[in-house]
Amino acid sequence: MRASFGTHTEFNMLKKSLTVLALAAALATVAQAQPVKYREGADYTVLPVAVEDIKPGEIVEFFWYGCPHCYHMEPALQKWLENGIDPALKFTRVPAVTANWAGGAQMYYTVRELGMDEKAMDEKIFEAVHKDRKRGIIFDKKEAIAFLVANGAKQEEAEKAWDSLAVKEKVNRAKNLFEASKLEGVPGFVVDGKYVPNSSEDYPRLFDELNTLATKPEAKPAEAAKPAEEAKPAS
Repeated sequence: MRASFGTHTEFNMLKKSLTVLALAAALATVAQAQPVKYREGADYTVLPVAVEDIKPGEIVEFFWYGCPHCYHMEPALQKWLENGIDPALKFTRVPAVTANWAGGAQMYYTVRELGMDEKAMDEKIFEAVHKDRKRGIIFDKKEAIAFLVANGAKQEEAEKAWDSLAVKEKVNRAKNLFEASKLEGVPGFVVDGKYVPNSSEDYPRLFDELNTLATKPEAKPAEAAKPAEEAKPAS
């Protein structure tokens, strides 16, 4: 006696179910075979305590104007920010603050408090420090103010901004963030508040890793179209 599959419809349903199961198994096998692109320990570390002020989907770069590695990476970083970073992500730049680096952070936030061209001024400061050897502008207030005035700021406004409460609060916040990151040098990145990629001069790989590690915000579903209101008869 042969086993019966029942009706023709039941047979087709069983056939489709088996096909779906086989396809799912094949996809699972392929997924397991694919290597992990970046590995914890080898390519990045995970902070034991996440930095709460750095949110999922946010990439924070810690830097110092006086750092030669930051200066060397700057052109590649700016190019990536223009064309390579995932547009769904947020990039935040934070000056690293230590006992010796506070002047650089003060310069960074004073430029922004004055409303100067941030990108252009960052480039000019890097060039002045590393190419023109004017390192005093990130250590000495008088030299810093003179540099800002030479680049278009008004003397009184530059001094007021330098000593402002707003700038001091931002420098203090940057100090707290840098300490929370547990970084021992710059340039350094923290992704999602917890992932710290290993420093590397292979910039394309580094930037790809930043894009890969960061959490991508889920696309919000489009709101269902509301039915048009029925025409009301004139009273």
